[in-house]
Amino acid sequence: MDTFFEPLMEDMKILWKTGVQMLDEYRKDLFTLRAIIFVMINDYPSLFILSRQFKGKVGCVVCIDGSTYVSLDASKKLVYMRRRRLSKGHRYRLKKMYTYFDNNEELHSTAPSRNNKGQGGFQIVGKIKFVFGKKTKDEKPRKEVKPILGATFKKNSIFFEYFPYYKELDVRHTIDGMHVQKNVFESLIGTLLDIKGKTKEGLNSRMDMVQLGIKKELHHVLLENGKYHLLVASYNFNIDEKHAMCVWLKNLKVPFRFCSNLCSILSMKDHTLTNYNSHDCHVMLTTFLPISIKAINHVFLKMAVTWLCYFFNKISQKVIERYELVSLYEFAMETVSQFEMCFPPSLFNIMVHLVVHLVPQI
Repeated sequence: MDTFFEPLMEDMKILWKTGVQMLDEYRKDLFTLRAIIFVMINDYPSLFILSRQFKGKVGCVVCIDGSTYVSLDASKKLVYMRRRRLSKGHRYRLKKMYTYFDNNEELHSTAPSRNNKGQGGFQIVGKIKFVFGKKTKDEKPRKEVKPILGATFKKNSIFFEYFPYYKELDVRHTIDGMHVQKNVFESLIGTLLDIKGKTKEGLNSRMDMVQLGIKKELHHVLLENGKYHLLVASYNFNIDEKHAMCVWLKNLKVPFRFCSNLCSILSMKDHTLTNYNSHDCHVMLTTFLPISIKAINHVFLKMAVTWLCYFFNKISQKVIERYELVSLYEFAMETVSQFEMCFPPSLFNIMVHLVVHLVPQI
Protein backbone atom coordinates (compact mmCIF):
# COMPACT_ATOMS: atom_id res chain seq x y z
CA MET A 1 0.00 0.00 0.00
CA ASP A 2 2.85 2.40 0.79
CA THR A 3 4.42 1.70 -2.60
CA PHE A 4 1.13 2.58 -4.27
CA PHE A 5 0.86 5.92 -2.45
CA GLU A 6 4.49 7.07 -2.82
CA PRO A 7 4.18 8.68 -6.33
CA LEU A 8 1.04 10.52 -5.23
CA MET A 9 2.75 11.64 -2.02
CA GLU A 10 5.68 13.09 -3.96
CA ASP A 11 3.39 15.10 -6.23
CA MET A 12 1.34 16.39 -3.29
CA LYS A 13 4.54 17.32 -1.44
CA ILE A 14 5.65 19.44 -4.39
CA LEU A 15 2.25 21.12 -4.62
CA TRP A 16 2.34 21.92 -0.92
CA LYS A 17 5.93 23.24 -0.74
CA THR A 18 6.60 24.98 -4.05
CA GLY A 19 3.10 25.30 -5.47
CA VAL A 20 2.11 25.87 -9.09
CA GLN A 21 1.84 29.19 -10.93
CA MET A 22 -1.75 29.81 -12.01
CA LEU A 23 -3.42 32.66 -13.86
CA ASP A 24 -6.10 34.72 -12.15
CA GLU A 25 -8.42 35.56 -15.04
CA TYR A 26 -10.14 38.38 -13.17
CA ARG A 27 -6.97 40.18 -12.03
CA LYS A 28 -4.94 39.13 -15.08
CA ASP A 29 -2.08 38.17 -12.80
CA LEU A 30 -0.23 35.05 -11.71
CA PHE A 31 -0.56 33.55 -8.24
CA THR A 32 0.94 30.51 -6.47
CA LEU A 33 -1.49 27.67 -5.93
CA ARG A 34 -0.70 25.25 -3.10
CA ALA A 35 -2.61 22.10 -2.21
CA ILE A 36 -2.94 20.04 0.95
CA ILE A 37 -4.73 16.82 1.85
CA PHE A 38 -7.33 18.23 4.18
CA VAL A 39 -9.46 15.17 4.85
CA MET A 40 -10.23 11.75 3.35
CA ILE A 41 -13.61 10.04 3.09
CA ASN A 42 -13.47 6.26 2.90
CA ASP A 43 -15.60 3.28 3.71
CA TYR A 44 -14.72 1.56 6.95
CA PRO A 45 -12.39 -1.20 5.68
CA SER A 46 -10.35 1.35 3.70
CA LEU A 47 -10.28 3.64 6.70
CA PHE A 48 -8.54 0.96 8.76
CA ILE A 49 -5.94 0.51 6.01
CA LEU A 50 -5.17 4.24 5.78
CA SER A 51 -5.11 4.87 9.53
CA ARG A 52 -3.11 1.66 10.19
CA GLN A 53 -5.42 0.67 13.00
CA PHE A 54 -6.35 -2.76 14.31
CA LYS A 55 -9.94 -4.00 14.22
CA GLY A 56 -11.89 -6.05 16.74
CA LYS A 57 -11.90 -4.91 20.35
CA VAL A 58 -10.58 -1.49 19.35
CA GLY A 59 -12.69 -1.36 16.21
CA CYS A 60 -13.72 2.29 16.50
CA VAL A 61 -11.34 4.67 14.72
CA VAL A 62 -12.58 7.56 16.87
CA CYS A 63 -12.65 5.97 20.33
CA ILE A 64 -9.49 3.89 19.61
CA ASP A 65 -8.36 2.27 22.90
CA GLY A 66 -11.31 3.91 24.64
CA SER A 67 -13.70 1.61 22.77
CA THR A 68 -16.01 -0.37 25.01
CA TYR A 69 -17.29 -3.65 23.66
CA VAL A 70 -19.40 -6.59 24.73
CA SER A 71 -18.50 -10.10 23.61
CA LEU A 72 -21.54 -12.20 22.65
CA ASP A 73 -20.75 -15.90 23.01
CA ALA A 74 -23.76 -17.26 21.13
CA SER A 75 -23.54 -14.87 18.17
CA LYS A 76 -19.71 -14.98 18.29
CA LYS A 77 -19.30 -11.26 17.68
CA LEU A 78 -18.32 -8.04 19.38
CA VAL A 79 -20.93 -5.33 19.85
CA TYR A 80 -20.75 -1.77 21.17
CA MET A 81 -23.53 -1.00 23.64
CA ARG A 82 -22.71 1.78 26.07
CA ARG A 83 -24.60 4.94 27.08
CA ARG A 84 -21.66 6.88 28.52
CA ARG A 85 -22.02 9.66 25.93
CA LEU A 86 -25.41 10.67 27.31
CA SER A 87 -25.47 13.74 29.53
CA LYS A 88 -25.01 13.24 33.28
CA GLY A 89 -28.32 12.62 34.98
CA HIS A 90 -30.03 11.39 31.80
CA ARG A 91 -32.96 9.07 32.50
CA TYR A 92 -31.37 6.23 30.49
CA ARG A 93 -28.44 6.22 32.94
CA LEU A 94 -30.62 5.45 35.97
CA LYS A 95 -30.23 2.12 37.71
CA LYS A 96 -33.80 1.04 36.96
CA MET A 97 -32.99 1.21 33.23
CA TYR A 98 -30.02 -1.20 33.30
CA THR A 99 -32.02 -4.27 32.27
CA TYR A 100 -33.28 -2.49 29.16
CA PHE A 101 -29.71 -2.12 27.92
CA ASP A 102 -26.63 -4.27 28.63
CA ASN A 103 -27.11 -4.54 32.42
CA ASN A 104 -24.02 -2.40 33.08
CA GLU A 105 -23.81 0.64 35.32
CA GLU A 106 -23.61 3.91 33.40
CA LEU A 107 -24.47 6.36 36.17
CA HIS A 108 -21.05 8.04 36.41
CA SER A 109 -19.16 6.80 33.33
CA THR A 110 -17.91 9.33 30.79
CA ALA A 111 -17.15 9.24 27.08
CA PRO A 112 -13.52 8.56 26.05
CA SER A 113 -11.38 11.57 25.25
CA ARG A 114 -10.45 12.03 21.61
CA ASN A 115 -6.79 11.13 21.98
CA ASN A 116 -6.42 10.73 18.21
CA LYS A 117 -7.15 14.42 17.65
CA GLY A 118 -4.36 16.63 16.28
CA GLN A 119 -0.96 16.09 17.90
CA GLY A 120 -2.41 13.38 20.15
CA GLY A 121 -2.81 11.02 17.22
CA PHE A 122 0.74 11.59 16.04
CA GLN A 123 2.15 10.96 19.54
CA ILE A 124 0.41 7.57 19.59
CA VAL A 125 1.81 6.33 16.28
CA GLY A 126 5.05 8.33 16.07
CA LYS A 127 7.33 5.68 17.64
CA ILE A 128 5.62 2.50 16.48
CA LYS A 129 7.86 -0.13 14.93
CA PHE A 130 6.20 -3.11 13.36
CA VAL A 131 7.78 -5.94 11.35
CA PHE A 132 5.39 -7.51 8.84
CA GLY A 133 5.63 -11.12 7.72
CA LYS A 134 5.67 -14.47 9.46
CA LYS A 135 9.45 -14.77 9.62
CA THR A 136 12.49 -12.55 9.21
CA LYS A 137 15.24 -13.08 6.64
CA ASP A 138 17.18 -15.39 8.95
CA GLU A 139 14.05 -17.62 9.35
CA LYS A 140 13.41 -16.45 12.90
CA PRO A 141 9.93 -15.51 14.12
CA ARG A 142 9.15 -11.87 13.64
CA LYS A 143 9.45 -9.47 16.57
CA GLU A 144 6.99 -6.72 17.32
CA VAL A 145 8.16 -3.56 19.06
CA LYS A 146 5.19 -1.41 19.99
CA PRO A 147 4.83 1.15 22.79
CA ILE A 148 1.88 0.88 25.15
CA LEU A 149 0.06 3.86 23.65
CA GLY A 150 0.43 2.48 20.14
CA ALA A 151 -1.04 -0.93 20.82
CA THR A 152 -4.09 -0.18 18.68
CA PHE A 153 -2.12 0.67 15.54
CA LYS A 154 -0.05 -1.45 13.17
CA LYS A 155 2.43 1.20 12.05
CA ASN A 156 2.95 4.90 11.47
CA SER A 157 0.96 6.24 8.50
CA ILE A 158 2.93 7.32 5.44
CA PHE A 159 1.06 10.64 5.46
CA PHE A 160 2.86 11.74 8.63
CA GLU A 161 6.17 11.16 6.88
CA TYR A 162 5.44 13.22 3.77
CA PHE A 163 3.27 16.01 5.19
CA PRO A 164 4.42 17.81 8.38
CA TYR A 165 1.05 19.56 8.64
CA TYR A 166 -0.80 16.24 8.75
CA LYS A 167 -0.34 15.81 12.49
CA GLU A 168 -2.11 19.12 13.12
CA LEU A 169 -5.38 18.00 11.52
CA ASP A 170 -8.15 17.20 14.01
CA VAL A 171 -9.99 14.89 11.61
CA ARG A 172 -7.82 13.09 9.06
CA HIS A 173 -10.11 10.30 7.92
CA THR A 174 -13.84 10.97 8.03
CA ILE A 175 -16.52 8.32 8.25
CA ASP A 176 -18.44 7.72 5.03
CA GLY A 177 -22.05 8.55 5.88
CA MET A 178 -23.48 6.65 2.89
CA HIS A 179 -21.57 3.51 3.90
CA VAL A 180 -22.94 3.78 7.43
CA GLN A 181 -26.48 4.33 6.17
CA LYS A 182 -26.33 1.27 3.91
CA ASN A 183 -25.12 -1.02 6.67
CA VAL A 184 -27.55 0.35 9.26
CA PHE A 185 -30.49 0.06 6.86
CA GLU A 186 -29.46 -3.46 5.87
CA SER A 187 -29.39 -4.63 9.49
CA LEU A 188 -32.57 -2.76 10.40
CA ILE A 189 -34.78 -3.85 7.50
CA GLY A 190 -33.37 -7.37 7.65
CA THR A 191 -34.42 -7.65 11.31
CA LEU A 192 -37.84 -6.05 10.85
CA LEU A 193 -38.80 -8.16 7.81
CA ASP A 194 -36.86 -11.24 8.96
CA ILE A 195 -34.83 -11.44 5.75
CA LYS A 196 -32.70 -14.58 5.66
CA GLY A 197 -29.00 -13.79 5.97
CA LYS A 198 -29.66 -10.16 6.94
CA THR A 199 -31.63 -10.45 10.16
CA LYS A 200 -29.99 -10.07 13.57
CA GLU A 201 -32.80 -12.02 15.22
CA GLY A 202 -32.76 -15.72 16.03
CA LEU A 203 -31.95 -18.28 18.67
CA ASN A 204 -28.41 -16.98 19.10
CA SER A 205 -29.64 -13.44 19.75
CA ARG A 206 -32.01 -14.75 22.42
CA MET A 207 -29.12 -16.66 24.02
CA ASP A 208 -27.15 -13.39 24.05
CA MET A 209 -29.99 -11.82 26.06
CA VAL A 210 -29.74 -14.65 28.58
CA GLN A 211 -25.96 -14.13 28.79
CA LEU A 212 -26.37 -10.40 29.49
CA GLY A 213 -29.38 -10.87 31.76
CA ILE A 214 -31.55 -8.42 29.80
CA LYS A 215 -35.05 -8.51 28.26
CA LYS A 216 -36.12 -11.53 30.33
CA GLU A 217 -39.55 -11.50 28.70
CA LEU A 218 -37.85 -12.48 25.39
CA HIS A 219 -35.70 -15.35 26.67
CA HIS A 220 -36.08 -18.56 24.70
CA VAL A 221 -38.11 -21.43 26.17
CA LEU A 222 -37.01 -25.07 25.95
CA LEU A 223 -39.90 -27.36 24.98
CA GLU A 224 -40.37 -31.00 25.91
CA ASN A 225 -39.39 -32.18 22.43
CA GLY A 226 -35.98 -30.50 22.77
CA LYS A 227 -36.78 -27.58 20.51
CA TYR A 228 -36.76 -23.91 21.48
CA HIS A 229 -39.71 -21.56 21.38
CA LEU A 230 -38.94 -17.89 20.69
CA LEU A 231 -41.46 -15.45 22.11
CA VAL A 232 -42.67 -12.67 19.82
CA ALA A 233 -40.75 -9.40 20.19
CA SER A 234 -41.74 -5.89 19.16
CA TYR A 235 -39.39 -6.03 16.18
CA ASN A 236 -40.93 -9.28 14.90
CA PHE A 237 -43.38 -8.01 12.29
CA ASN A 238 -46.41 -10.22 11.76
CA ILE A 239 -47.73 -11.09 8.29
CA ASP A 240 -50.20 -8.20 8.23
CA GLU A 241 -47.57 -5.62 9.16
CA LYS A 242 -45.11 -6.94 6.56
CA HIS A 243 -47.81 -7.00 3.89
CA ALA A 244 -49.01 -3.47 4.67
CA MET A 245 -45.47 -2.10 4.54
CA CYS A 246 -44.63 -3.84 1.26
CA VAL A 247 -47.92 -2.83 -0.40
CA TRP A 248 -47.25 0.81 0.47
CA LEU A 249 -43.78 0.62 -1.05
CA LYS A 250 -45.06 -1.18 -4.14
CA ASN A 251 -47.72 1.46 -4.86
CA LEU A 252 -45.33 4.36 -4.26
CA LYS A 253 -44.78 6.75 -7.18
CA VAL A 254 -41.62 8.87 -7.18
CA PRO A 255 -40.09 11.42 -9.57
CA PHE A 256 -37.91 10.16 -12.40
CA ARG A 257 -34.42 9.13 -11.18
CA PHE A 258 -35.28 9.93 -7.58
CA CYS A 259 -34.39 6.34 -6.65
CA SER A 260 -34.47 2.86 -8.12
CA ASN A 261 -37.70 1.24 -9.14
CA LEU A 262 -38.88 -0.13 -5.81
CA CYS A 263 -40.77 -2.94 -7.53
CA SER A 264 -37.42 -4.32 -8.71
CA ILE A 265 -36.03 -4.61 -5.18
CA LEU A 266 -39.29 -5.62 -3.48
CA SER A 267 -40.64 -9.18 -3.30
CA MET A 268 -44.31 -9.44 -2.40
CA LYS A 269 -44.09 -13.22 -2.26
CA ASP A 270 -41.87 -13.39 0.83
CA HIS A 271 -42.03 -9.67 1.86
CA THR A 272 -38.34 -8.85 1.47
CA LEU A 273 -36.14 -6.10 0.05
CA THR A 274 -33.06 -7.22 -1.90
CA ASN A 275 -30.53 -5.96 -4.45
CA TYR A 276 -30.69 -2.36 -3.29
CA ASN A 277 -27.77 0.04 -3.64
CA SER A 278 -26.41 2.70 -1.30
CA HIS A 279 -28.60 5.46 -2.70
CA ASP A 280 -31.72 3.30 -2.26
CA CYS A 281 -30.80 2.84 1.41
CA HIS A 282 -30.29 6.59 1.76
CA VAL A 283 -33.69 7.36 0.23
CA MET A 284 -35.43 4.71 2.32
CA LEU A 285 -33.93 5.96 5.59
CA THR A 286 -34.42 9.65 4.94
CA THR A 287 -37.82 9.60 3.22
CA PHE A 288 -39.84 6.40 2.90
CA LEU A 289 -39.16 4.18 5.93
CA PRO A 290 -40.75 6.41 8.62
CA ILE A 291 -43.96 6.51 6.54
CA SER A 292 -44.05 2.83 5.57
CA ILE A 293 -43.78 1.63 9.21
CA LYS A 294 -46.92 3.45 10.30
CA ALA A 295 -48.77 0.16 10.00
CA ILE A 296 -46.86 -1.46 12.89
CA ASN A 297 -48.50 -1.58 16.31
CA HIS A 298 -45.58 -1.02 18.69
CA VAL A 299 -45.48 2.75 19.28
CA PHE A 300 -42.04 2.98 20.95
CA LEU A 301 -40.37 0.98 18.18
CA LYS A 302 -42.06 3.13 15.57
CA MET A 303 -40.84 6.26 17.35
CA ALA A 304 -37.23 5.00 17.59
CA VAL A 305 -37.06 4.14 13.88
CA THR A 306 -38.62 7.49 12.96
CA TRP A 307 -36.06 9.34 15.09
CA LEU A 308 -33.22 7.51 13.36
CA CYS A 309 -34.65 8.40 9.94
CA TYR A 310 -35.00 12.03 10.99
CA PHE A 311 -31.37 12.07 12.13
CA PHE A 312 -30.06 10.76 8.81
CA ASN A 313 -32.30 13.19 6.96
CA LYS A 314 -30.96 16.09 9.01
CA ILE A 315 -27.26 15.35 8.54
CA SER A 316 -27.82 14.86 4.80
CA GLN A 317 -28.94 18.45 4.31
CA LYS A 318 -26.76 20.78 2.25
CA VAL A 319 -26.80 23.46 4.96
CA ILE A 320 -26.58 22.77 8.71
CA GLU A 321 -26.34 25.61 11.18
CA ARG A 322 -23.51 25.41 13.69
CA TYR A 323 -25.80 25.90 16.69
CA GLU A 324 -27.79 22.80 15.68
CA LEU A 325 -24.84 20.40 16.04
CA VAL A 326 -24.89 20.15 19.86
CA SER A 327 -28.56 19.23 20.04
CA LEU A 328 -28.20 16.94 17.02
CA TYR A 329 -25.34 15.08 18.72
CA GLU A 330 -27.43 14.53 21.86
CA PHE A 331 -30.34 13.47 19.66
CA ALA A 332 -28.18 10.82 17.95
CA MET A 333 -26.99 9.37 21.28
CA GLU A 334 -30.50 9.16 22.66
CA THR A 335 -31.78 7.54 19.47
CA VAL A 336 -29.13 4.82 19.57
CA SER A 337 -30.01 4.23 23.24
CA GLN A 338 -33.65 3.77 22.26
CA PHE A 339 -32.57 1.23 19.68
CA GLU A 340 -30.78 -0.70 22.41
CA MET A 341 -34.06 -0.85 24.32
CA CYS A 342 -35.93 -2.26 21.30
CA PHE A 343 -33.55 -4.51 19.34
CA PRO A 344 -31.37 -7.53 20.19
CA PRO A 345 -27.72 -6.94 21.17
CA SER A 346 -26.42 -8.56 17.96
CA LEU A 347 -27.70 -5.57 15.95
CA PHE A 348 -25.18 -3.16 17.48
CA ASN A 349 -22.09 -3.77 15.42
CA ILE A 350 -19.52 -1.07 14.72
CA MET A 351 -21.67 0.54 12.01
CA VAL A 352 -24.51 1.33 14.41
CA HIS A 353 -21.94 2.65 16.88
CA LEU A 354 -20.57 5.04 14.25
CA VAL A 355 -23.89 6.88 14.11
CA VAL A 356 -22.88 8.86 17.24
CA HIS A 357 -19.60 9.93 15.58
CA LEU A 358 -21.13 11.39 12.42
CA VAL A 359 -22.13 14.75 13.94
CA PRO A 360 -18.69 15.71 15.40
CA GLN A 361 -17.16 15.24 11.95
CA ILE A 362 -19.55 17.59 10.15
